[in-house]
Amino acid sequence: MINCKNLCTLKAFDVPEEKLEAAREVKADGVEVEISEKYGDYTFAVINYSADEVSFNGVVIELKRVLGGSLYSEDGETLEEVVVKELKENGKTFSVAESFTGGLISARTVNVGGASSVFYEGLVTYGSSAKIRRLHVKVQTIEKYGVVSEEVVREMAQGLLANRITDYAISTTGCAGPDSDEYDTPVGLCYVAIADAEGILVIEMLIDGDRKYIREFATNCALFTFIGVIRGETAVGQTIKRNIHTR
Repeated sequence: MINCKNLCTLKAFDVPEEKLEAAREVKADGVEVEISEKYGDYTFAVINYSADEVSFNGVVIELKRVLGGSLYSEDGETLEEVVVKELKENGKTFSVAESFTGGLISARTVNVGGASSVFYEGLVTYGSSAKIRRLHVKVQTIEKYGVVSEEVVREMAQGLLANRITDYAISTTGCAGPDSDEYDTPVGLCYVAIADAEGILVIEMLIDGDRKYIREFATNCALFTFIGVIRGETAVGQTIKRNIHTR
């Protein structure tokens, strides 16, 4: 328990280095900002030990400005807590089909109380045959593009939405290593798709890290991007390509 006058916890994901450096410069007498990070998920704890309210609030406001679009919570909520809250507020539901993330998105979601009102189903379609049988991914698509591809992750998301039971679908496919697969996919290459009735957003990532880091970072990225889609801040119908380096 921190003995202080005020405490505000801001949460942000994948903060660029320039924003991180700027955040480290935000300060005031009697106010400290403690920064921690895990798999690209940042916590900025603004602790008021002895400053007045104006100075404390000034630090919080400036940090929020610096973090900009990386900020996803002003109350210390986790990514999955924000997803569940936003879906509840919007009266929406979603389903998940995971390959290399192996159920991490689903598990994180059901850790949140009340998730049953927004989370319909989670499938771990790890093998190619499972993707074909359960999600109706075309054999020709896998043969032509490989199982780790934008085309496959799109068809996985489409397969989830085909029954029109949920409003959103999230799908993942990737190569987490330590070795490549039978298609010679680079270790760290992965795809996340988020789909609704309007279209599909695909994120292509090449993540530099070990197996656990790749899977955890991609899971965080999926949840963070999903928040943006639910809030209407991130448009579907586009492909985003990223190179991710461990810090």
